[in-house]
Amino acid sequence: MSETSSSFEAEYFDGRSARAHAVILHIADGELHWSAESAQGRQPLVSVRWDPAIGQTHALIHLPDGGVFRVHDRRLGALWKHAEGDVLERWAGLIEGRMRFVLAALVLAAGLVYSGLRWGVPVAAQQVAAITPAAMEATVGRQSLAILDRVFSASQLPAERQQALVAQLKALCLRTTCPAYQLEFRQGGRIGANALALPGGTMVMTDELVKLAQHDEEILAVLVHELGHVQERHGLRMALQTMGAGAILVVLTGDLGSVSDLASGLPAVLLQSGYSRTMEREADDHAWRSLNESCIAPQRFADILRRLDRHPSETGLLDSHPGTAERIRQFSHPSVC
Repeated sequence: MSETSSSFEAEYFDGRSARAHAVILHIADGELHWSAESAQGRQPLVSVRWDPAIGQTHALIHLPDGGVFRVHDRRLGALWKHAEGDVLERWAGLIEGRMRFVLAALVLAAGLVYSGLRWGVPVAAQQVAAITPAAMEATVGRQSLAILDRVFSASQLPAERQQALVAQLKALCLRTTCPAYQLEFRQGGRIGANALALPGGTMVMTDELVKLAQHDEEILAVLVHELGHVQERHGLRMALQTMGAGAILVVLTGDLGSVSDLASGLPAVLLQSGYSRTMEREADDHAWRSLNESCIAPQRFADILRRLDRHPSETGLLDSHPGTAERIRQFSHPSVC
């Protein structure tokens, strides 16, 4: 380090007693020099250790023999090559001394947490869902249905009516692409008119939704929308997102004994919140294609959406789901056939 004539006040402790001795320090030719009334000395900088000042504390210089200088003048830190080279210590001092940096760091940390929850977890869930064994996904679906059956009750639709709807959906899938599925009917009770797609391809439709429809093609429109959720494995992705990192670890480790954890919260999420905005739009796009390929007017889906939501709203900036009004517009078209 180049020579400097600057001097700095400090206190010297010899390491053997608590008595402090006033000294003057300066740096020259890569050495630390000190002088007092009765003594003086010098030591190469490479052989001493510098502890920078943090907050209201003083900087300390540790000598090889155990002696310590307590430095009162903070300007010495700017000349200390160890302090200049230690990035972590410089940042610690900077943050400690400037509260606005601390606040900025808190805001940044909060932003990172939000970003992880808003985008990171869904992306991770999508990637993990893609590699989840079909057997595990089917198990999650069965357990989710068992939990739902605590809320639902057995369907009161006549067997002939159920069979007719099953046959119509099967015929529709001959005219378009459908993933593997299983259609279940339940009485919704307080849940009312609803349809759900669970992991593994199970779809549940309530009696109330069947009765709400004015045409069987409206029911088919709802079902192909649910098939969109099945196609994109939205049920499994929602389970993974709901449970977070713990659920992702269950899948990656293949711990089938903990699959019930994945299923436990999914029914409540689907009944109370539904799928995310992105997932609903993906399912709507699948329904749009399927209806047009099978020569069913997309308007059928718009019609039943109006009955399900008598006061359709637009999509808000912070809404987690697309507004019904937006969805109705997408499907307000006759068949292209």
